[in-house]
Amino acid sequence: MSDPNKNNEANPDKVNELKKLQELLSQLTTEQHDELKKKHQEYLNKKGPDEPSKTMEEFLFWKTQRVPQFGDEQTSLKQGPIDAKVTLADISKEPVNLSRNIQGFEWCTMDSSNDDHLEEIYTLLNENYVEDLSSMIRFDYSKEFLKWAISPPGTKSDWQVGIRAIVSKKLVAFISAVPLHLKINTAEVESVEINFLCVHKKLRSKRLAPVLIKEISRRVALYEIWQALYTAGVVLPKPIATARYTHRPLNWDKLHDVGVVAVPEGVSEETMKSKYVVNKKQNLKYVPFSEEYYEETAILFKQHNQRYKLQHIFKTKEEFLHQFLPIKNVLSSFVTLNDEGKVTDFISYYILPFNVLGEKHKTVETLKVAYLFHYCSDCASTLDNDRSLSARLGLLIQDMLTDAFYKKKCDMFNCLTTQDNGLFIENENFNMGSGFLNFYLFNYFTEKINGGVSKITKDNWVLEKTSEVGVVMI
Repeated sequence: MSDPNKNNEANPDKVNELKKLQELLSQLTTEQHDELKKKHQEYLNKKGPDEPSKTMEEFLFWKTQRVPQFGDEQTSLKQGPIDAKVTLADISKEPVNLSRNIQGFEWCTMDSSNDDHLEEIYTLLNENYVEDLSSMIRFDYSKEFLKWAISPPGTKSDWQVGIRAIVSKKLVAFISAVPLHLKINTAEVESVEINFLCVHKKLRSKRLAPVLIKEISRRVALYEIWQALYTAGVVLPKPIATARYTHRPLNWDKLHDVGVVAVPEGVSEETMKSKYVVNKKQNLKYVPFSEEYYEETAILFKQHNQRYKLQHIFKTKEEFLHQFLPIKNVLSSFVTLNDEGKVTDFISYYILPFNVLGEKHKTVETLKVAYLFHYCSDCASTLDNDRSLSARLGLLIQDMLTDAFYKKKCDMFNCLTTQDNGLFIENENFNMGSGFLNFYLFNYFTEKINGGVSKITKDNWVLEKTSEVGVVMI
């Protein structure tokens, strides 16, 4: 091993830099020195987006649940249920006891087909649901969107779970489950998707989230469904896949005004605007997806999804049509046809408004954001056909940007690194976001699935060309 002092002697500049640094450190007060050491340790302890910020013992709720545990490589587990012995006889017929956490509240079952109930769900989510880290924007799911998202065919009447104040009858918490038939590698698994977990801001300290999860799990288990898929931006025990958000500005001026996008140092605003210009002319000819195209599209969808280890399987025509028939201001979906009128591609995106928070941006009250949903193409008929699929997806995405901006007046277009999105993300000027999304399975173990990004270091994740995740969570 070489002597570091000899290296320094051979490089006088390094010696001088080191002396200057030592002089600066010697001028720090004890408090400043301690603060510097603390921040340095925080940096060393910083966790990556798929690494837990605490030990397994500190996950007071999740360590009691049927989920893969951190610190245990699960070497004895093969793919399949973590606990296959649980039966209907083990499930309580009584709701989880609310009084252990909070007094003066009661369970209720919501019905999204009831206009009053839908209004209550909308209001709760609108005022209390997910915000970005800077509390700059918050989801504003429309009532039409919520009705579509939480009531697909097969949803049970008691899977829309709420908590009300007994006296005022105000809805203060909500969670939902919808049926989801998954294919995990080669196994088909009947499960549910858990979503829209929301607790009123004033009750966040009451630990109602675990109570809601226990109750929805109990209600789902009464139908002898033992698995669930869910996502979170935080790290819980234990992600099966990690994906990253990407963003493509459409209305750059508006996004800049709100503060969602910034001008990099040394770059002009005009340069940024020109970078994100959206073409007005579409590349391909589209018709809105309709029942007429169901058979061909469903076959194409199944073929394309064979590329992924985690897939959404549609068992019935009713399910497929509910998921993909266009809904004004909620869901746009299209097919492309060849000269013989045969479906060659299908693509869809959904639209979410965001409320802009705070006094600073009163001139802009909402943002309209498009999210890439499912797609399929006849270019994906073989697993080694990425070159032609990349070219086709590029054209499809360009056209969706055009449709979202000029026809739907969207301000931004988002997608994850899942599906085959890595084939177009960089070419079509999508920027890597700071947010990651972790996928989780309840009561099911599988080896890690590629979410379209790979970890170089805890702070450095790089884009993969394709992923193994074909499921898109709303």
